[in-house]
Amino acid sequence: MLETVYKYLETLQEQVNHLPPPQQAILTKAVENLSNSLQEMAARRQFESATNNAAKLVEAENLNRLLERTIAQQRAQIRQLQEKLDKEISQHRRDNQVLTKSEAKLQATLRYSPDIITIIGSDGRVRYHSAALERVLGYNPEERIGKFHGELIHPDDLLAWRAYFGKLLENPGIPGTIEYRKRHANGSWIYLESIGNSLLYDSSVQGILINSREIGERKQAEIAVRESESHYRVISQITSDFAYSFQRLADGKFACEWATEAFERRIGRLPQQLESFGWWNSELVHPDDREMLVKQLEGCSFSRTGTNEYRIINQKGEVRWVRDSWQAIWDKTEGRVVRLWGACQEITDRKQVELKLQLANEVTIAQIASAPLAINCTGNDGTTLVWNRAAEELFGWTAAEAVGQPLPNIPEGQKQDFYALLKSAGNGKLQKGLEVSLLKKDGSSIDVWLWAAPVRDAAGETLGSINIFSDLSERKRIEQERQKLAAMKNMKEPFWARYVSPPETKKKNGDM
Repeated sequence: MLETVYKYLETLQEQVNHLPPPQQAILTKAVENLSNSLQEMAARRQFESATNNAAKLVEAENLNRLLERTIAQQRAQIRQLQEKLDKEISQHRRDNQVLTKSEAKLQATLRYSPDIITIIGSDGRVRYHSAALERVLGYNPEERIGKFHGELIHPDDLLAWRAYFGKLLENPGIPGTIEYRKRHANGSWIYLESIGNSLLYDSSVQGILINSREIGERKQAEIAVRESESHYRVISQITSDFAYSFQRLADGKFACEWATEAFERRIGRLPQQLESFGWWNSELVHPDDREMLVKQLEGCSFSRTGTNEYRIINQKGEVRWVRDSWQAIWDKTEGRVVRLWGACQEITDRKQVELKLQLANEVTIAQIASAPLAINCTGNDGTTLVWNRAAEELFGWTAAEAVGQPLPNIPEGQKQDFYALLKSAGNGKLQKGLEVSLLKKDGSSIDVWLWAAPVRDAAGETLGSINIFSDLSERKRIEQERQKLAAMKNMKEPFWARYVSPPETKKKNGDM
């Protein structure tokens, strides 16, 4: 500031010399006074500056010491920050290595994963395809970038895809599943199952993530199952048999799960009604068969199969016979039978025939047992099957001794011929009144007449032969006596009496 004033005074003195003398003297005096004042001020300022400098020097020393302490503190903090930075740099390097490995694993996973990973923008265009696209659909993933995802979808599935895509956009973060067909590069159609999730608001994705996998084999299996179910429904509708499934509860009782449609036709009740009134412990089963059936089925304690024949009462009150073949299902976890599957076949006609045959057999057995002639039946192997009471009396062996054994009354030397005779009878060659000599239990011989005929089952197969014996001993004895009497008579009469008949006498009317 003073230096500037001095410069102005020098300029003023130069200008004073150009003034008139009176004014020059006045102005010179003023300039001198001003110059003196400035000198005094400069001197006073230098003194004050020196004083102030001493104080400032002390203050500067204090500031210097404070600055040194501050610098030392800053250096310590800088060292700490440097160490922390070094650690963070090391951790960052390790994290980068882990991230690099993770990215490598992710890329390898995406490269070799059987599923197609796709990212689609909100406009439906593809932003990313994994390498599986080429393996599954035959397209280069890079070539599909920017294309519409829906352009390869089967026309019949496109509407469902659009609705599905719109639902994903409306519900971000909520995954959804869809099945559709997509065109392969070779022109064929591939079944895919896709699980999508809208991640448009996720900064790392910013799109809709679609995970797709081929399900061709599964769809073929499902189609086969549906066809099988269709066949099953048709068969179930036209067959007279019906199947069922019962769940066995923890208390040992059975609860119906389902029954086929034929149940309604055979029983006259809806299958759903089984769920309410049960089966074996209901009015469906004949009272005489119910207890037997319940005990047998409730006694199941392991996995096995079984077959029962019992009577069912239909809605009309008619008694029908069924053959029930069932399978008990064992659960290892629960350690018990948990389910019973079965199939029922109506056998009413067969049962009626069997009952008639049984009655006929019982009548036949009674007739054979009470017949006055000795009767036995032999199988194809010669084993005795029937030995009636008359045979016991005639030959001496009891039924307990004869049944299940070869015929005991055949002489040793005649067995081969006799069994050949019975075999020919079984083949249809009937024997009527054949005279044979057989043994009795006491070792004596007895002459009998033999009648033999084949025994066949319902299918016409030969089971053996039935053999009927008539004692000839008494008849032969009478014949011998008759011959003796005839011989004696011949000895008393003249020989011509055998050739001449006495004349017949005519009886008159009224003669006695």
